[in-house]
Amino acid sequence: MSAFQVESCFGVELNSGFFNLDEIIDQFGIRSEVLNHKRIRSLIRAQGKKSRIVSVAMRQVIFDLVKPALETDLLPYDPSFTFEKLLNTKRERLYDAQERFLLLCYSMTQGKTVKSLKKLHASLTTKDWRDKANEGRSLFKYFRQELDDNTREYILAYKAKQGDKVKQVEEEVDESQKNASASVPPRRRNKVSLAEKKLAPTSFNDEVVKALKLFEDGYLLLREQTDIVKTGSPLDVDKLRDFCQRLIQSHTRNSFALLAIRHIKDASTYLEQHAIGAAVLGIHFAKALALSAPYIEAIALGGLLFDLGRFRLPMAISHKAGKMTEAEFDLFRKHITFGEQMFKLSDNIPKVVYQMLIDHHERVDGAGYPHGKQDQEISVYGKIAGIIDAYDALTSQQVHKPSMGPLRARQQLIKEAGLAFDKSLLGVFLKSIGRIPVGSCIVLSNGRVGFVLTLNASLEPALIRQVYSLTHKSFITVSDIDLSKPGYSQESTKIVRDIAPQSLGIQFINYLA
Repeated sequence: MSAFQVESCFGVELNSGFFNLDEIIDQFGIRSEVLNHKRIRSLIRAQGKKSRIVSVAMRQVIFDLVKPALETDLLPYDPSFTFEKLLNTKRERLYDAQERFLLLCYSMTQGKTVKSLKKLHASLTTKDWRDKANEGRSLFKYFRQELDDNTREYILAYKAKQGDKVKQVEEEVDESQKNASASVPPRRRNKVSLAEKKLAPTSFNDEVVKALKLFEDGYLLLREQTDIVKTGSPLDVDKLRDFCQRLIQSHTRNSFALLAIRHIKDASTYLEQHAIGAAVLGIHFAKALALSAPYIEAIALGGLLFDLGRFRLPMAISHKAGKMTEAEFDLFRKHITFGEQMFKLSDNIPKVVYQMLIDHHERVDGAGYPHGKQDQEISVYGKIAGIIDAYDALTSQQVHKPSMGPLRARQQLIKEAGLAFDKSLLGVFLKSIGRIPVGSCIVLSNGRVGFVLTLNASLEPALIRQVYSLTHKSFITVSDIDLSKPGYSQESTKIVRDIAPQSLGIQFINYLA
């Protein structure tokens, strides 16, 4: 396959009356490479050449093919340049080619012709793009993100129409676990360690008390450690490891207590609580993958630390409501660099933790950051971190948005399977949290509203804390029922649907202790 050359864009037509990808791939000289791409051929067979999803996929493939040209320096912006200008030198012809190339790239992200974009934006120039390239920033990532932003909702809607994705993903879990085992470290032996033998199971209510104390201790530890590294001193990795061991032990005694307490989020201290929540989910995920003890500890530590760099960001950025400006998002993305700088001050941080930090915002479709890695380029630990980071964030109360709730967060992850998240690993995670996860607010057939506290051996809801009567539209004396007991199935007490607790003025955190 011949490499795309920017010079091939010299003099190409920019005044097309309608957006035409066929023209663009002809102008770029990459028709064969695009149409013979495996994914494009498959989509055309399934959807037809005129399908919008085919257009989106073709644009993604085009950007992949022209990526080298978007990651090189460009000639500085020339405000005096016009397409009507007589071009006498090689430099002027190159500038013309770059100008047309950049405008066509932008046109692909918007799905509009250059002609119409110029009408919409009279001041449209290539100055910002040229400046970015010459500052060493990747225009490939910039344009791919623009394309992603403008087509994301359509892609998600398309995927949602392809049948029951929940069923599809979960049916693939058994196969996924086999696939995942090729990427993750050796599984632990069936023999239980001496330390685990000493950890007798505890009841949910008993373990919740210990879990609450653990979260308080974790908050204080993270505040202490972030203050330390801000002074240029190393992290106390031993202290952090000890705390992770305490989390692992609590999860071993009764996993549901930690999974429930994870939902306690005070928006003013969200970062600390998000870090502990990610560590808890990391432990749960690592055990679902049947990893050995050292790897469970490393993933717990990674969950605790992969967002450490966010403590270096201005509070206004971390807590901003609404979409960030480009400059704000550029700063936000630096939290990964800040995290690396903090790690480098310290000894004994496992490679797993570095990989979780560096890759947790990468996406399998290549639209993530900081490096725009795709699929196999992303470490398995980065993929794990991306899943637990997203699930904890979606189920957390934050300054700028309420919790989506576990059920809807689960649905959101499913929609992003194969886009943001590795499908195999996501299948294992979804199975591990159950069809109706801990923390879900549900309506029962008895007319009451409650929260799921525990799951049974089949990962279906078991212990439910009832807090509200829909029949009487009033709060009730808190009471627990266990749907896993035979009596309740005989009385036909069943889960009818989920409900947003905010609509009733109730919060899970008020009913845990």
